[in-house]
Amino acid sequence: MSTHSTRLRRAALLGSTATLVASFALGLGVTPVSAQDADESTEFEEVVVTGSRIMRRDLTAPSPVSTVGAEEFQLTGAQNVEQVLATLPQTIPGFGGSSNNPGNGTATVNLRGLGTQRTLVLVNGRRYLQSNQSGVVDLNTIPSTLIERVEVVTGGASAVYGSDALSGVVNFIMKDDFEGMEVGAQYDTTSHGDAEKYNIDMTMGGNFADGKGNATLYLGYVKRKPLFQGDRKFTTFALEDCDNDDPRNEFGVGEGLCAGGSSGVPEAHVFGSGVLSTIFAPDGSLIPWVNSGPNNTRFNYAPDNYLQLPQERWMASSTAHYQINDNVRAYTEAMFVHNRVPQELAPTPAFTTVEVNPDSPFFAPDAQAAFDAIRSDTNGDGVVDGDDNAVVFVGRRMVENGPRQSLDTRNGFRVLVGFDGEVAEGWNYDVSYSYARVDYTNLLNNDVAASRFIQAIAVTDDGTACQDPSGGCVPLNIWGAGNISQEAIDFVNVGAANVTSITTQNVQGFVSGSLGDWTGAGDVGLALGVEYRTDSSDNRNDEFLASGDVLGFNSGQNTAGSYDVYDIFGELALPLLSDVAGAESLEASLAARYSDYSTAGSVWSYAAGLTWAPIADISFRANYQRAVRAPNVNELFGGLSNGFPGATDPCAVTSEGVAPDASLKSLCEATGVGAGLFGVFGQANAQIEGLFGGNPDLQEETSDTWTFGAVFTPEALPGFTATIDYYKIDITDAIFVLGGGVNNVLDVCYNVVQDVNSPFCQAITRRADGNVDNVKVLNANIGALKTEGIDLQMNYSTDVEWGFFDGGSTLDFNFIGTHVMENSFIATNEGELAEDVVECGNTFGETCGEPDPEFRFNLRSTMTNGPMSLSLNWRWIGSSKVDAIINGDDPAGYSIPKLKSKSYFDLSGTYDVNETLQLYGGVRNLLNTKPQFLGTDQSQANTYPETYDAIGMRIFLGGKVRF
Repeated sequence: MSTHSTRLRRAALLGSTATLVASFALGLGVTPVSAQDADESTEFEEVVVTGSRIMRRDLTAPSPVSTVGAEEFQLTGAQNVEQVLATLPQTIPGFGGSSNNPGNGTATVNLRGLGTQRTLVLVNGRRYLQSNQSGVVDLNTIPSTLIERVEVVTGGASAVYGSDALSGVVNFIMKDDFEGMEVGAQYDTTSHGDAEKYNIDMTMGGNFADGKGNATLYLGYVKRKPLFQGDRKFTTFALEDCDNDDPRNEFGVGEGLCAGGSSGVPEAHVFGSGVLSTIFAPDGSLIPWVNSGPNNTRFNYAPDNYLQLPQERWMASSTAHYQINDNVRAYTEAMFVHNRVPQELAPTPAFTTVEVNPDSPFFAPDAQAAFDAIRSDTNGDGVVDGDDNAVVFVGRRMVENGPRQSLDTRNGFRVLVGFDGEVAEGWNYDVSYSYARVDYTNLLNNDVAASRFIQAIAVTDDGTACQDPSGGCVPLNIWGAGNISQEAIDFVNVGAANVTSITTQNVQGFVSGSLGDWTGAGDVGLALGVEYRTDSSDNRNDEFLASGDVLGFNSGQNTAGSYDVYDIFGELALPLLSDVAGAESLEASLAARYSDYSTAGSVWSYAAGLTWAPIADISFRANYQRAVRAPNVNELFGGLSNGFPGATDPCAVTSEGVAPDASLKSLCEATGVGAGLFGVFGQANAQIEGLFGGNPDLQEETSDTWTFGAVFTPEALPGFTATIDYYKIDITDAIFVLGGGVNNVLDVCYNVVQDVNSPFCQAITRRADGNVDNVKVLNANIGALKTEGIDLQMNYSTDVEWGFFDGGSTLDFNFIGTHVMENSFIATNEGELAEDVVECGNTFGETCGEPDPEFRFNLRSTMTNGPMSLSLNWRWIGSSKVDAIINGDDPAGYSIPKLKSKSYFDLSGTYDVNETLQLYGGVRNLLNTKPQFLGTDQSQANTYPETYDAIGMRIFLGGKVRF
């Protein structure tokens, strides 16, 4: 596999609002909507199934739709919505409660592993609060207590709902017709008695105006306490791959793993050769640097990181509706959420170039002599003498400054007003307007100003003052652990902040009804509508972040921008046959949407489907959808920022003195290498500056989705239903950074395309000495994503005569599983790299991210007997391999080439004490199953903590009181 393939995927992951992750856990009591049938005598209520705006008398739809009922959130003890959605086979968990680094304080959902920005999240069929400038919804803002059900449609749904639905739609249907009062509380802890969670909420509502109206109010509070990686043995050390077991890993994390860490240490690490390969004792004397092995001197940063992020959330939500007359009903929704999620990392690793006074009393004689030997003409007088400093690159862990802290606070509110009703017999309308705003503040504490750090290290000969005393500089003695004074810490310590405001307004209206029976097979359904939406946001960095004067952060400009879109859409449900030989029913469906974006211009999305039931026991469905995703504010208008990734310049002499291939000479010179420099100059730094940012010329992403499936409802086996569906999603013109990143652009320009006029070569700027000055890798429509697989769902319900209470019991079995056949990406730019495929199905690792096993399933078994129900959930996650192995690397080069399959068992139950009081509780990860631990290929905490349980067994207890 070529280098540019690997770098593309990683850049794509880091560049999106959430990592493209892959994990799985199942068993949500998920029911296949389209599998539901009923006896002919049953009275149907017309309903709208997610994925369509046409009201139907049954729940049959051409696209696979899965539902998660409200009871599932209670059975799992889920206080946050993502705890349940992450276990759906169609989804891959995004950020969650263990996403400390990476993480941004949000919880997200990622259908099919195609990216959170390609999953459209709706509430009651409408757009909701955005959590960031990429338009992603934070699931923390949706109260699980108010959820009536969740409907999930996988595959494109842009023709019905507009942009962003490339991988599908997650639609939360909320309770809006509540009578009485319900107060609930829950406590959740681990078998260690730590990492507690608790919540309390109240829902009250009632009818008014003789039943013409209803109003419902919800208030909720959630508290999640922190857990550090140092609180568990298996996450106490930052593990890395090695040849032998580390004696410190006596708790058994696996062979081939050693306790590693960072080269930025509290003793100060000077890099290079001779003196430039050492650390320092507290007296300023030299200590050898030990890079590896059980006695290595690396800094173990793991204990300072959160394994469970703390969280505090206040939420209020209300709904109301009133029937004005027979044809007009007014309705409204309003909500407010205050969500605080801190993150914490080990103290700042200060990696930078500094000037050091060799005569400083901070050094012992051996260090003074070593630094004196490498003085250079730092004062510019043309002479190297005692007035000059030594220039070195240092890595110092600023433990005296305390751990780095980040506090993400999101205050959001949303109001919606609308009217619906009957416009004529058989025809209904719905008109609504919504306004949503999120104010997001990210506060950083205990960081270090780069300029002050550099200034304070260059001290006078007696060490009592800075060589540059401006700004109240205090000498900084970094040479040895614990040597920094509080006054010096106060001088270099800085807090930083960035503030983001996001506003969304949405107006939509549509009518739906029947055009009559054209074919004798049933009424033709039609829905027509219009929609207008505007998104605007503004991000402001403070002076430290904007200038890049915070160690560990690169400079970045503010991001501000907006766009709007006008839509016209329509759907048609056309029955073709009914109750004839070979066709109990046959129906076609069509949908189309025309969108005019102020940025991407005019685009079309459309869909066509067919459902056919040859007999009552079985039906088949097929669907094709063309979906689009217009670029978001961050992708379009992201402020220019710089970064310094590792990269190799093909035009430079290697560190071993090997000159580049002479065939590159003309191309290197055409891209800025001066005459006489080719084959002479060496690459100055292992890192090359990249310029990242938005691109207002971006166009829409496009996806083609095919689904084929069957629904089984055998009369011979009452209570049994099953669905099997094949899906295939191809996304083209996917938005990534140009070329996938700095190194990839250099590689493709000089080794693949070799055309000075290509966008890759045009992105490179060089200095007068021949070295690359920077590579401009703005967002571009360059990628393609593909995924393919099969979903299987089975449900069976039966009554038995036995149980704990009189009256017999009901047994319910719900199985849902996924087989991933392909999950790949292709780097494309005008077809130049179209054959360079990277496979991410059945893999994990640096390139592809979280595990995406080939097989995964969930089986929930529930017994309901009188006032009690007991439920056992079996979540199975299949095995997966290191992505580089799947794509051609030798497995022998990896300590942990494969993750084994894992099973998790959850036991829960409810008991209705009386009509007023219900108690419930359960145990998650009943067997306290630990993850298989990783070194180099981990995400964080020596594993993938949003996929595998790294915290251990959890016990939860709760109750509800109804009035």
